[in-house]
Amino acid sequence: MSVEGYIGLPPDSSGKRVRTIVKQIEGESRHHEVFCITSPRTLLGVYHYCSSMVSGSTSADFIYHAILNPSDSDRNMALRRIILHIVSVKQATPIEIAVWRITSLSGGVDVDPSRICKKDTNYADPIVIIREGSETNPISATIGNKVCGTMTPINAGQYLWIEFNFANAVDQRSDFILHAGEGICMRNEQAGDVDFRILWIIEWEEFKGIGVIT
Repeated sequence: MSVEGYIGLPPDSSGKRVRTIVKQIEGESRHHEVFCITSPRTLLGVYHYCSSMVSGSTSADFIYHAILNPSDSDRNMALRRIILHIVSVKQATPIEIAVWRITSLSGGVDVDPSRICKKDTNYADPIVIIREGSETNPISATIGNKVCGTMTPINAGQYLWIEFNFANAVDQRSDFILHAGEGICMRNEQAGDVDFRILWIIEWEEFKGIGVIT
């Protein structure tokens, strides 16, 4: 069984002040020290991007969408969430579509930075590179670890909407960090189907400082 208690401290002096909240308990003033939960990161901005809806590709390892923290970046990225949205407009052969870490990016079509939504319009402009792949201008990337994946829908009119959340439960800051020269991409894991329609939605923050406290 727990009971109310306290620890006696030396008398007040001229040193630095500790912020407290004072409550009267059992006829005495008790000081409750105030703690401020903060982060080692200096947040520069939080951003949200919804890609175009693109048609499926019959090519294995075809990359639909990619985002990269540039190699000369002075910021880090923290992924908060990824949403994959896949529709089958006709009967289609199911395959896996996955998201992978990447460490280089070439080809594809550059996305206009104005399409990136700032979660607060006062944030600094984002520095990420975002590209979409096409059959005539495919994306190439150095593939690392698999992050997440899903199977495509099969029947005509069937769709899939799945969210992968990387924010931790304590402070809602993400522990999935992308340093300069790192990114992610969304690609076919087998030969796909032109009857798929595919987009992704990404939310991330850009910051300076320590990414993860250990």
